Amino acid sequence: MHSKDEQWEALYLFAKQLADRDPDFAYIEKQLYEKTSDHLLVADVLKQVKQVHYAIKRKNGLSKLGFGSLLLVIGFIITVINFHSNESFTLVMYGFTSFGLVFLFWGLYDIFG
Repeated sequence: MHSKDEQWEALYLFAKQLADRDPDFAYIEKQLYEKTSDHLLVADVLKQVKQVHYAIKRKNGLSKLGFGSLLLVIGFIITVINFHSNESFTLVMYGFTSFGLVFLFWGLYDIFG
């Protein structure tokens, strides 16, 4: 018979594969209950899978937030420089700002969504 640690690890790997394909945690919980009837083990595995999934989403969201903020700052600097040199800055102003805001909101969606 398998020990609790081996069973936990096997269930975790199974749940992680399911979460990588589709993070529907109700479906994953149902699939875990088909493999075992231990409620504490299923709850512990599901908790760990959720933590890992949300940590990855948070890391990706923060990267997108940083990139979007960088685009906004670069756009601002180029706009200020072009404004003082009396050059056209419409493309830079709207382009960098638009892409920066898209990445900013996409990052926020990953973090909170």
